[in-house]
Amino acid sequence: CCFSFGGRGIHNEDFSSAAQVLTELFDGGGTLDIVFTDVVAAAMAIAFEQEDRQRKHMERLKREADGDPNSLALLQQAATSNNAVPIIGHHLEAILSVTLGRNIETGMTSTGVSPTPTPNTHRRKDRDMTLVFVKNPLNDEQFAVRELLSPEIDVDRYAIAEGARFLRYSIAINAAKGYIFGNPSANCCKLTYARCCELPKHRQQEREGIIVGDGSAGLDEAALMKVIGFDTSKAELLYAHLVNAVGQAVYCIVVDHVWESVVLCIRGSLSLEDYVVNLQIDAEKLDAVGAEYGFDGEGEYCHKGYLARAKWVCEDLKRHQILQNVLNKETGKYRDYSLRVSGHSLGAGTAAPVALMLRSRYPNLRCLCFAPPGGLFSEGIAARSKDFVSTYVHADDVVPRISTQAIEKLRDEALQMIARIKVPKCQLMRIHRSGKKLGELTVGLEDLLHPIDAIPDCEFKAQLERFKQRQRVIKTARVHLHLPGRIVHLVREISGQEQRNFHQGRFQLGNIFHFATCDLFVAEEKYTPRYAAPSDFDDIVVSSKLVSDHMVETVEVALNFAAEAFGVDP
Repeated sequence: CCFSFGGRGIHNEDFSSAAQVLTELFDGGGTLDIVFTDVVAAAMAIAFEQEDRQRKHMERLKREADGDPNSLALLQQAATSNNAVPIIGHHLEAILSVTLGRNIETGMTSTGVSPTPTPNTHRRKDRDMTLVFVKNPLNDEQFAVRELLSPEIDVDRYAIAEGARFLRYSIAINAAKGYIFGNPSANCCKLTYARCCELPKHRQQEREGIIVGDGSAGLDEAALMKVIGFDTSKAELLYAHLVNAVGQAVYCIVVDHVWESVVLCIRGSLSLEDYVVNLQIDAEKLDAVGAEYGFDGEGEYCHKGYLARAKWVCEDLKRHQILQNVLNKETGKYRDYSLRVSGHSLGAGTAAPVALMLRSRYPNLRCLCFAPPGGLFSEGIAARSKDFVSTYVHADDVVPRISTQAIEKLRDEALQMIARIKVPKCQLMRIHRSGKKLGELTVGLEDLLHPIDAIPDCEFKAQLERFKQRQRVIKTARVHLHLPGRIVHLVREISGQEQRNFHQGRFQLGNIFHFATCDLFVAEEKYTPRYAAPSDFDDIVVSSKLVSDHMVETVEVALNFAAEAFGVDP
């Protein structure tokens, strides 16, 4: 029972890499005198400032629209679309020419720097546009153009249908623990029935797949099959590796007959061993791996922990020869099927390098990454992976925004915010818990926070300066790692009373219940899918749902809503 979520053998693992990174990020040499409530107050203050920044962006955009009533009507929608303004038809060019200083013909800004690229530029006229606020390499905020997915465009409909279809295997590979967590009261009974009745009957009628390491008396296999389905005319389990260790991944191989695909799905974080892998965030060179697996990895990098897991998966595939047997172009039973590699969270972080390593053998391979960690690929390989990787990010999910750079930025902002707070922490918490927007308060942000350049002298300010000096000494240069592939961001729509209760950026401690239940008891929400760039996720958004938005069940809800809105049946 003590090892239900792993940890049995991690005392034998090497933690030096993770320890060094954590030391560099948080070691202050004992210079900082802070407590937990200071951190909570700083998070709330950051949420207020993010909200105020959004308001100022909207006001700036309205001014630059130069009073055009049609444009202003569209800009009013900004408050319901997470810092993004829907722009339709001829209004786009008028607003872009002002906000971006952009030459529509050349695609260059007035400074001669190419704006953040967006996918499928050649089909731009077929899609509605949105403006988002991003930071350029100089850390200056600017507007950028993003495209909204359209149900009228086949490639967009396919992207939504594909994501909604293959996410189910990421739910399935979570096995018994994940299945029960999804709905404890009902799924315990369902799983017991599946193990005692449905699974034995299935084993008698069909050839049994290879199961390695099911130490739960068949409950993991039963849960996996319960999600996939016992109807082998639609899906068939070929192999499942259920042994979890730091150096081994839990994954399965399933044949999806509906989509004529062989699916290799890798499990996300569900044990202590998985979190050890997550913490191995050093960037590792891809030169040798590229030479071995037939891709150009010169000068490129990947997250060390996920790359190690990917290497093990590829070695395990070689040992069992399952993919080679079923996809062999001459003798394979499913030689006309395509290969898809997928995963959620850590599974997505492992799936992307696995797909990179297998692509020379299976050139038509597709990879589906659901909520992958933000620090995964270096810029070059991340851009090239757009040809075969699709990444799905759910609303305010924190994991795709996590990288060493983002953590450092949030750490510095939080520490500086502690020094900037003017009022007692309890007062700031009361204001925050009221759920009111800044414009509805009797005080302004300037009454709560000191300006950045006018922080009064105090002991903590001196401590902060010593901390920064120490960080400059111990900090090492790091490769900036990005999200892989072509990114679809499922943006939550907020309006009316919902916006009052849950404003973008508000971090409510009272929503722990929503996190614990994966928001299953929250009213159905609506989503707008849009294409995004890796730079859209460079900053961590302080939100009440930054954790629950990462749960695979809530990602499923968002993708199913988008599929229904697009009229596709995955």
